Amino acid sequence: MRHERWYENPLSCLIGGISPEDFFSDYHEQRALHCENTEINHFCGLLSIDRIDEIIATTELPPTSVQMARKKPPLDRSFYTFKNGNIDRGAVINHYQNGATIILPQLQLADEKLAQFCRSLEKQLSCKIQTNIYLTPGSAQGFSTHYDDHDVFIIQISGKKKWRLYQKPIDNPYSGEKFKAGNYEPGALEHDFILKAGDCAYIPRGLMHDAINIGEEPSLHITVGLLVKKWADLMLEAMSEVALRNPKFRRSLPAGFARDDFNVSDAKEYFTVLVNEFSEDTNFEEVFEYFKENFLRLRVPDYRNQLNLALSSLDQSDSFIRRANLQALVRSDENEVIVVAGGGDLHFIGNSLKGIKIALSGEKFSIGAFSDISKKEAESIIHKLSAFGLIEKIN
Repeated sequence: MRHERWYENPLSCLIGGISPEDFFSDYHEQRALHCENTEINHFCGLLSIDRIDEIIATTELPPTSVQMARKKPPLDRSFYTFKNGNIDRGAVINHYQNGATIILPQLQLADEKLAQFCRSLEKQLSCKIQTNIYLTPGSAQGFSTHYDDHDVFIIQISGKKKWRLYQKPIDNPYSGEKFKAGNYEPGALEHDFILKAGDCAYIPRGLMHDAINIGEEPSLHITVGLLVKKWADLMLEAMSEVALRNPKFRRSLPAGFARDDFNVSDAKEYFTVLVNEFSEDTNFEEVFEYFKENFLRLRVPDYRNQLNLALSSLDQSDSFIRRANLQALVRSDENEVIVVAGGGDLHFIGNSLKGIKIALSGEKFSIGAFSDISKKEAESIIHKLSAFGLIEKIN
């Protein structure tokens, strides 16, 4: 599946004829984008209603794996779960028959096609990607008007929905600043469009919207959520690093600061001193590198097809290659080599650096790439890189 177009360049598949440069300058975090596609099967290889049916009918369904929604009348979770919290499959299907939307949150954790798609997009965008699945019966509506606290791409797999876009009451809401009914009014309708099979839409966080299924055919779409790190997150981490080095930031606030008669002028003066010292002491490169490495460590590795290799001895003719869409950094000193990748850091002997760089270069390689170490040590390293999903055998 890796050779499918949405695994090679998923962003271009999502935004259609718009260039990535134009998307980020004109739309990203600013306004919605509707990308029409004349090829109705453009995304059908990612998911289908038959696949949803298979998941509900035959797979284990933990309590968090299925949700349901219906605008009117609303649907309580107890309506489709047993008393112990487990999913009542029959009730799910019955409520779907009666106009409720079936939601499969973060299906990329259980579906390999979606997992590969997410890995590809994560590599392009450097943010966590999640997929929530929505199956809505004909002429039904799952949610009232609301906004999301993260940007989303809406991939229409089958059927069609009418989307209505309103105001943006919060510009780029912070993580966890979720929509609360009654706090915001939709405002005037600013834009609407029909998303049909093969189309995709981008909706920035904070933009009020709603959607309703059009016609009697069920609507199946994937909401691709972009869970980004923000400048505020980086600044907070930078402050933490400065505070570890500078004890002035660790002093307590003045005693009695909450009293009505407290003189705030001295506190304000001290605060100004801290602001200036933060500007002087903070190390952007250090914090930026920390964010980069932490992002890589939190990626979900690809462990497929490794058991057959796990216990086998290696031959000089065996060929390997870096996993598609693998993201990794190599750190080294005279004593060891550290590979920073999904799942954590892998440690290797220091004189393996040349071979590891070749192994992670993206080019085909064999055990001969580790010419600076013994065959036994090279086999051990290749097996370890394979076990943790960094490389795969290709012959």
